[in-house]
Amino acid sequence: MKKITSKVSAILLVSSMMLSLCACNNKNETDTARTYCESFCEDVKNGDADKILTYLEGSDVTAEYLKELITPSDFNSEESAFSSAVKESIRYNVQDPVYDYKAKTATVYLSWGEADYNSVTALAASTVTEFKTALASSPEQIITTCVTVDLNGETPKLLNAKEVIDAVYEFNTVDHGIMPGVLSDYYKKGSLVLAPNGVYTNTDSIGVRIDFDKELFNYRFIPGITYTVSRGEDILIASSVIYLEEDSIRLDFTSEMAGETGLNEDGYLLEGKYTFFVYDEHSKVIDSFVCTVETEEIEPEIIEFEDHKEDYYLTELVYEFKDSDLMGESIVFNSGWWDYDGTSVGKSAFGSNTSVLGFSLAVSSDKEDELYYEYYYSEESDFEGINEMKPVYEGSCYPTIYDKQCCYDLDYPSTEFKPGFYGLVVYGDKAKKHIVFTAACIVVEETSDDVIGG
Repeated sequence: MKKITSKVSAILLVSSMMLSLCACNNKNETDTARTYCESFCEDVKNGDADKILTYLEGSDVTAEYLKELITPSDFNSEESAFSSAVKESIRYNVQDPVYDYKAKTATVYLSWGEADYNSVTALAASTVTEFKTALASSPEQIITTCVTVDLNGETPKLLNAKEVIDAVYEFNTVDHGIMPGVLSDYYKKGSLVLAPNGVYTNTDSIGVRIDFDKELFNYRFIPGITYTVSRGEDILIASSVIYLEEDSIRLDFTSEMAGETGLNEDGYLLEGKYTFFVYDEHSKVIDSFVCTVETEEIEPEIIEFEDHKEDYYLTELVYEFKDSDLMGESIVFNSGWWDYDGTSVGKSAFGSNTSVLGFSLAVSSDKEDELYYEYYYSEESDFEGINEMKPVYEGSCYPTIYDKQCCYDLDYPSTEFKPGFYGLVVYGDKAKKHIVFTAACIVVEETSDDVIGG
């Protein structure tokens, strides 16, 4: 009995030792398989084609195939940016390997996470920048793959690595509706605006209009455009990016863009040859246009006032629009001589104790131009010889927006006003050659208190 018990004990001991040795061997194999798969996943996530190729020994997969799959060479900037954004979101998880002792292989499930590029916010993005922001907050989509690790040799081998790589980078093989090619592929034509012969004369703006194929707007992530304008060798402006909303767009160079140094005394662009270069936002040239700006001498307009009797200034408002554009933008019934200090004695009359002559010209709220003005003094209401006179006051102003009205305050402040007639001449240009408005008032000898008291 003792001998039998001893034999059973010996068998159990040997069996226990064998199971323990098997468990140790399995752990070594599974650890090797896990470490190998983790290295593989990291290289796939990083998109290193040369490193990935080492896991594909014995297959017909080439480095060129992997590079085209991971970073396709025919992608434009928008497609590449889309691909990079999705690639940056890739993560992986290596599950515990299942080891086959007889075959000496390990089965390993690899779980991959990618931001959902088909989420509502991602699909609504109109630019690559918006897409990247949307992707960061999009839910994750999971891709489950399974590999077999062959542990028969000195080093592990993956038996089906290509299927994993294809699954992870499938997003590069799907049509996402992104504009293919470059923007110039969709360009149709362009032309100078209002200069069919390429010549502008006495102009404060020049421009071009460019047209694109309507097909362009069937795609996502349409790149914007930029343009430069130069005169001779000098670059005058370089625009910021303009995103296309319609198939036709106008690009201008105005007097405001040119600044004072880019204008002559009449407020027109300086003479010279001007060149527009139009690019896409990746600095690829779409087209260029050349025009010539010429200037002709402009004679100042003659100042004229109607001859009114003295009492007319007391009962009527004396003014005249010389420019139809300004008249169309003005609110006549809200315009008139403004009584700052209670010295008005008539519609167009002030007592000699006034401290300000001011005409309030009411205009529409979208009027933004600067106006230039002069005041002249005359003893006669017809201002005879005014074109040879020197103004007694000069100024300029932009419209001021009050609670319920937008007005040009055409003011002439002074410590003393001689009795007589004062003529207001308003110009639309800094050179004061184009008269847009005139008005006249009278300052009587009496003070306002004397007149009102009488």
